[in-house]
Amino acid sequence: MNRRHRLRGAGAFAAVRQRRAAAAAGPLRVQVAPNDADVARVGFVVPRAVGGAVVRNRVRRRLRALLDPRLEALAGLDVVVAAGPAAATATWGSLGADLEGALAGARGRLRRGDAAATPAHGGGRDSAARAPLWDNRVGGRVRRGRRDPSGGRPAAP
Repeated sequence: MNRRHRLRGAGAFAAVRQRRAAAAAGPLRVQVAPNDADVARVGFVVPRAVGGAVVRNRVRRRLRALLDPRLEALAGLDVVVAAGPAAATATWGSLGADLEGALAGARGRLRRGDAAATPAHGGGRDSAARAPLWDNRVGGRVRRGRRDPSGGRPAAP
């Protein structure tokens, strides 16, 4: 994969995450976003849950080899491929099929402007109804994003 096809830097990954269309298949999750370039830029997220450094690098090399022939069709898009733990043991054929399915789903959502595609279209993580928060008495703070286990009753002092 040529250097100009690489997505580099935390800011580039965050930009794709912010204005993305996402789809998942098997152990892979793909996020795509339009870019201003005439080439596709690709980034990979392979967390430690996948395995040690050798395993993570093998998964990254396999994904890079699978994406290389698809770069022409992805021109004008930024693509982030995140691998789950099962990607380490997946066969070449199943990994290729999962990648193709996730790419097709994400591109379809981007084309349709699906509700799950971007916050600008009314979807995304930030537009969901806020779940009630509960005071778990850790240092007097309320942890954000936790559901209320008491069923809506106020926390006891």
